[in-house]
Amino acid sequence: MRVMISALAFLALLVPASAQAVDAAGGIRVRVGVPYVARGPGAIADSWFTEFKLPDGRYRGFTALGSTLVIDGNEPYSMGGSAVTVLQPGPPGSVSSCGEWIQHVELAGKTLLGWVHNETACNYAKGQTHASMTFATSSDLGLTWKIEGQIITRTDPPAAGKGTGDSCPTVIKGKDDFYYAYCLRNGGQSWNGGYTFLARAPVAQPGPGNWKKLYNGSFSEPGIGGQSSPVDTLAVGYWLTADKTVSIKWVKGGLGIALSQDRVHFTDALPEPLMLTEPGDWSRHNGLELTAYHDLIDAKTGLNLLGDHWLMAYMYLKPHEGFDKRYLVFRPIDVWPARKGDEPFSGVMLAHWYDAAHHDHVSTIAPLPGNWSTYRLVEQSGYLMTAADATRKTVALEECVSKAPGSADHILIEKGVCEAQNYERMRAAGFVFANQEPNTQPLYRCYSDAEKSHFASNREDCHEMGRREALLGYVLKD
Repeated sequence: MRVMISALAFLALLVPASAQAVDAAGGIRVRVGVPYVARGPGAIADSWFTEFKLPDGRYRGFTALGSTLVIDGNEPYSMGGSAVTVLQPGPPGSVSSCGEWIQHVELAGKTLLGWVHNETACNYAKGQTHASMTFATSSDLGLTWKIEGQIITRTDPPAAGKGTGDSCPTVIKGKDDFYYAYCLRNGGQSWNGGYTFLARAPVAQPGPGNWKKLYNGSFSEPGIGGQSSPVDTLAVGYWLTADKTVSIKWVKGGLGIALSQDRVHFTDALPEPLMLTEPGDWSRHNGLELTAYHDLIDAKTGLNLLGDHWLMAYMYLKPHEGFDKRYLVFRPIDVWPARKGDEPFSGVMLAHWYDAAHHDHVSTIAPLPGNWSTYRLVEQSGYLMTAADATRKTVALEECVSKAPGSADHILIEKGVCEAQNYERMRAAGFVFANQEPNTQPLYRCYSDAEKSHFASNREDCHEMGRREALLGYVLKD
């Protein structure tokens, strides 16, 4: 069991945000906080994370990899406790013979509703599986489930070496008495003829036989076997402040945010990434880190009806590690519907961690297994920008690790320096201003001679943990 961060410690990393009307001209402002590795490594997080609030005030979450696990925590992110299997693969020949993944839950009175992704006819080594969705109910808050029947399918049969069928990763409760399911045809893979589509059912009757797919502009096709039309992207939440559906999507350099007024057509909300991520591949050949199944929940309620304090939940693989070492990560995101003047749209917090037992310093924007247990948080060092400023001089920074035998020296340094200094590049960290600007603070590269370990600090004395080597630039305070 992973040591859990206290509620006060993690929530202190959330920046207060104000609720106001969205300023479309000025653009939104977002700040991404310090990530929390909740559990792993292990056979987890092969799905979009979902949870709800229990009557006693705790939270119950669901993660899956073939089988679905239930986890209870005192806070929406504290999902590091004991896990219990609540759904498993069905019998041979069934629609769930390869597994059952709970994708979304909603509490309706005393009944917990569950949307379940099923797979059959699978040969994962050859990229083959066939998906469908079933609807399930639970009378004991998710500990046992009754499968009510299929709700979303296609008539196309399984195909050798392909992902086929229909499945719905996310479900959003609309403001018009419908549940809206964002679904993937053939896994959403364009080279397989895949795409994202939309289906809905009445909140009062979300079970089998009541789902309709959007086709040619209207919800006219049956959920079972019906045709569908593509929508722009996969939505993961509804932002109440903006009264818009939210999507987390891939953009150049990392992850971005898109918003929709009509649930179908989405517009990028940021001109730059929300968060920088490396383009790790699913084959794990390129050795880069991989993130997937990005979902949004409200930091207070655990629902995907969002205020201005969000948590992004996702699967994370470290560089050079495989799918046997998956991690479940939660990351605070605070959103303002408008920005002031020329302040940067996006910022991602840089954190300085220290493992005293191994004399290891790490300054990183990335998830760090062992956070708040083997590693303690020394400093939140400020927000790195996710793009260069168009009018002010900036410096691009990268995170690297030493190639020297027996060394685990991590360094934050100017882009392009790592390879010449016998370091391996791990990831793009972000951008800092080259000169002092309003609302910024200095960021220094520091080095501990005794521990042979680099780190970054806002203080010239490097927290008295090492000596100052260089000024890297100036980071955002907030």
